[in-house]
Amino acid sequence: MKKIIILGVALLILVTGCGTEQEQKMICTRTSNMNGVKIDLRYEVTYQGNNVNKVESTEKVESDSKETLNTYKEAVENLYSNFDNIENYKYNVIIEGYTLTSTVNIDYTKIDINELLEIDSSVQQLLNDNKKVDLDKITQVYESAGAVCEVK
Repeated sequence: MKKIIILGVALLILVTGCGTEQEQKMICTRTSNMNGVKIDLRYEVTYQGNNVNKVESTEKVESDSKETLNTYKEAVENLYSNFDNIENYKYNVIIEGYTLTSTVNIDYTKIDINELLEIDSSVQQLLNDNKKVDLDKITQVYESAGAVCEVK
């Protein structure tokens, strides 16, 4: 009887352990130069299976025109200000010298997805049937914008 219980526990551990997928990362990057403005985009996507857990984005805009940088800053802050009251959606925009850096960190494992959808209904296109952000769909969005994505 003791052997059966030990075997049952071992089987339970084996079965539940095999179903757990490791968290992985994908990095998507894009660089462009247009009208004297250099833009570097980096999106770090943490995922498990086909569900996106977190996205950390860093967008850098370099220009020798302070006016251009201030215009970018105002536009980015206006865009992200809609998300100010959503927990687990953090953004920061700063200008240092001739570089604007915008960072956004979204934890999709903790965010209220319905609240996010109320502010930005376009997020719906990224969701799977379980209302989780789908890795394939977010990859398509980044790649259609010219980014190159690689699993790390």
